[in-house]
Amino acid sequence: MKYIFLALLLTASSTPAFSLSQAIPAGPVPNTLQQQYKNLKADLEIVDGFRMIKMYTMDKFWNTVEDSLLAHKSRLNESVTLIAKQQKDMQALTVSLSKIEKEKQALTARVDNLIIFGKLYSKAGFIVVVSFGMLGLAVLAGILFSISRVSLYTSRELRKLNESMYQEFDTYKRNAVEKEIKLSRELQNHRNKLAELKMA
Repeated sequence: MKYIFLALLLTASSTPAFSLSQAIPAGPVPNTLQQQYKNLKADLEIVDGFRMIKMYTMDKFWNTVEDSLLAHKSRLNESVTLIAKQQKDMQALTVSLSKIEKEKQALTARVDNLIIFGKLYSKAGFIVVVSFGMLGLAVLAGILFSISRVSLYTSRELRKLNESMYQEFDTYKRNAVEKEIKLSRELQNHRNKLAELKMA
């Protein structure tokens, strides 16, 4: 039992965190546990080859050890409480960070993409589709313009042909009327001559 007690005292005295100033708040500043242990060993009396310790001195030293242990335990509990609080804060920060990261990804997706009818489309793909559409419309407009030019040219040619045919027809009609008049005069002349011949 004595050796266990001495081992406990040695263990407590080897830790510099156990100080008497933290255990006893009032009064003069006491020595450290290691110094008190040395003083305790120096005050031993040897009786029949055994070292004897005064109970008062031993109780006082034990009270100091218990106070130091209580102070250490209190600091340990405070540290545990602080660690638990910091872990909660870290979890809250992790949740907040993940939320911010998701919002950032959503914002990046909105910047890199276009929302059309509630669906996301890539800007590059949209630009390619629109470019092909505009190119197709330009080609179609060129084809329609070419067709309209050909149609206009054809209609002009047809109009010229129609006008020339109308002029030819008008000339033919005039010539035909003139020939008809001439033939009817000649016919009338022949009739007159024939009538004169009958009368003669």
